[in-house]
Amino acid sequence: MHLNFKTLLATFCLATPLFYSTNAQAEGKLMVYCGVQNKVCEDLTKRFSAKYNVETKFVHSSSGSTLGKLKAEKDNPQADIWYGGTIEPHFQAGELGLLEAYRSPLQAEILPQFKSLMESKRGDFTSIAYMLVLGFGVNTEKLKALGVEAPKKWEDLLDPRLKDYVQLPDPRSAGTTYTMMATLIQLWGEEKAFDYLKKLDSNISQYVKSNLVTSNLSRGESATSVGFVHGYISEKEKGAAVEYVLPEDGVGYALGAVSIIKGARNLDNAKLFMDYVLSKEVQEIPWRDHGLYQNPTNVNAEVSSLSPKLAELKLVETDYDRFGSSEEGKRLVDKWVSEIKLAK
Repeated sequence: MHLNFKTLLATFCLATPLFYSTNAQAEGKLMVYCGVQNKVCEDLTKRFSAKYNVETKFVHSSSGSTLGKLKAEKDNPQADIWYGGTIEPHFQAGELGLLEAYRSPLQAEILPQFKSLMESKRGDFTSIAYMLVLGFGVNTEKLKALGVEAPKKWEDLLDPRLKDYVQLPDPRSAGTTYTMMATLIQLWGEEKAFDYLKKLDSNISQYVKSNLVTSNLSRGESATSVGFVHGYISEKEKGAAVEYVLPEDGVGYALGAVSIIKGARNLDNAKLFMDYVLSKEVQEIPWRDHGLYQNPTNVNAEVSSLSPKLAELKLVETDYDRFGSSEEGKRLVDKWVSEIKLAK
């Protein structure tokens, strides 16, 4: 028996025992722009589809690329919900009027350190789904061959012996390097941060797509990189000579987000999917079933023993009023392009 979503809710309100089951049934379709790892996108959409009887599809895309899609598709949206990727582009999309307002009841289960962020107006459009810790990834064998110790501080990446052995994601398509820029600016101020990025450019072999940074490190194409440490943990588990290091002078982080797209054709199912990915059970799936160690942000979710412990981190707090602004995000990326990428 197939029930539409409104009928389902009404039925629950009447508390009719006949319809109490573990699998609440919606119906219809859902299209997800998904920015977490491809295998997690595939697994979560399949589970959601089976649980709620919703035909669910996804398109895998990085944060910058998805924001570009939303801008291009503003008058004819091709997806219903955006899940994954760093939160700043989500905030920028909200500022540009590209998101649908929805506060999931599961926002109440957010970790206490992020409650104030969700209580702001931005929480009307975007919810926090997981946390990513920024650090150095190192290939221990490559560093040994170069005679270089693993970096402990940001300045250590400027070691001339690392020339052509450092890789970063391109901030025009990935949120990782934008998080790095925001971290450095808050540590040192914008002038010193960009001076550092210019010096670091001398050691960069190439700026690549975000999904290649960790795999290239594992293959020894680079000796060190900057990225979210859950990826380095996964590579080590696979047998690669990869470790992560947390910078002593300050650890940046990013929040993974979920937002409903303005004009979503399947709005009720989009809301249901947001509630689904904010739940304790679903936030544990990446590390329990896929060896992917992003930190859950639902206060009831269990954290893997392999993930960094938040209480032990020297976190650099993010000014989301500044770095979550679409205008500031564009300005900083454009500045990086003009002063670093094209200034060679």
